Amino acid sequence: MYIFNTPVNLLEFISLTIIGAAFIKSAQLGGHAWLPDSMEAPVPASSLIHSATLVSAGVYLILRFNFIFDVTQYSRFIIPVVGSLTAAYGGVCAAAQSDIKKTLAYSTISHCGFLMVLCATEMNEFTILYLYVHGFFKAGVFMCVGNVLRITRGYQDTRRMGGLIKYLPFEYFCGVIGLLNLAGLPFTFGFFIKHLLLVSLDTHIYIYTFVMFNSLVGAFSGLFYSYRLINYTFCDFKKGNKCIYSSLNKTSYNSRFYTNSSLAASLSVFFLFISTFIITYFLCF
Repeated sequence: MYIFNTPVNLLEFISLTIIGAAFIKSAQLGGHAWLPDSMEAPVPASSLIHSATLVSAGVYLILRFNFIFDVTQYSRFIIPVVGSLTAAYGGVCAAAQSDIKKTLAYSTISHCGFLMVLCATEMNEFTILYLYVHGFFKAGVFMCVGNVLRITRGYQDTRRMGGLIKYLPFEYFCGVIGLLNLAGLPFTFGFFIKHLLLVSLDTHIYIYTFVMFNSLVGAFSGLFYSYRLINYTFCDFKKGNKCIYSSLNKTSYNSRFYTNSSLAASLSVFFLFISTFIITYFLCF
């Protein structure tokens, strides 16, 4: 095959075009700018699209065309390098955000980078398991954040929140569970899958140290922004407008459902987390 009178390997050209499409769809470094900007959508749409269905399409594309990447030279180098850089970049940017939805957006970018690194290891079972773990728990955290934004009247800056554990204890409990799994703390599904990611990296490739370093940066950044999001939103002192807290102290806000959210919202979050643990447990074992 010739492009501008230059001989080009046809399989290499096809693999690079597939990789480019997958990188843009899964918000890899260089094609990631659309994901934080798309967080203007309502929270239920964000929890469905940006945690599971939309960004996972690129990962699925890589998995479907693994047989082409096996016989090409550059794809086995490009996928883990760009994926690890995306994981580190997304984690560091998420730790620096004050907008609660953009924090989750850059967290999604970081996890998509981890998924690309897993795709490069050809451990398809681990990749599918990571997709389930990230999709379910990120959707649950998004739903909890939606209830937080309803209480704060749509204000998304965590620097103007704080002390919401008194009014949203159920969302605090579920948000902590979801973020612990996404951050990969010990004895969680996130820790299990990130451990599988790190041990499945091929130590014989030249870029092993580079990929491992970036993956560890992304993993440790996940601990930082998860703690920051929980602390700034629920556990810190009250930093928001006084009229918001004074209105929440009214007798009409004394809910019987252990939270100031509606019963339907609480049940949806509860059953989402229950189904997450059941499905992920059976997938693991």
